[in-house]
Amino acid sequence: MTIVTKTSTTSVNASASDVWEELDSHFLDISKWAGGVTSSVPNPATPTGHSGSAHGGRICDVDGIGTTDERITNFDADTRTLTYSIRAEGLPFFVEGLQNTWTVRADGPDRSVIDVEIVGTTKGIVGKLAAFPFGRMLAKGADGLPADLKSYLEQQNPT
Repeated sequence: MTIVTKTSTTSVNASASDVWEELDSHFLDISKWAGGVTSSVPNPATPTGHSGSAHGGRICDVDGIGTTDERITNFDADTRTLTYSIRAEGLPFFVEGLQNTWTVRADGPDRSVIDVEIVGTTKGIVGKLAAFPFGRMLAKGADGLPADLKSYLEQQNPT
């Protein structure tokens, strides 16, 4: 097993509570702002919230990887931290699992910082050999997802 971790930090011209609301309360609406996510609906396998979250998971259609099964695995409203696992039919066979963690921090009354950590686990010799290119793919997600959210939120509330 090989673990590949990619992180990013993005500053947003929106309050931490507004960013957190989008990630928590509007968890199912990721297709409104995430590039490549064409639809998102509640995950029927996780019908109730996890540890106080409004939702347990979602099913998304994502360009290039197909349908995803996403399940919230950690939720802490006090620290504004949300973690979810991702399974997808279109991921390479050597990918054992994916996990995204989002943390939102205030950086003033109308600014915030989003930290994203994507952890991928690969299996077998192919997973070891493919760890570097797989990490490059994860880095695109670690940078792209919060950038998409930033763009969406700043368009909603221009300063």
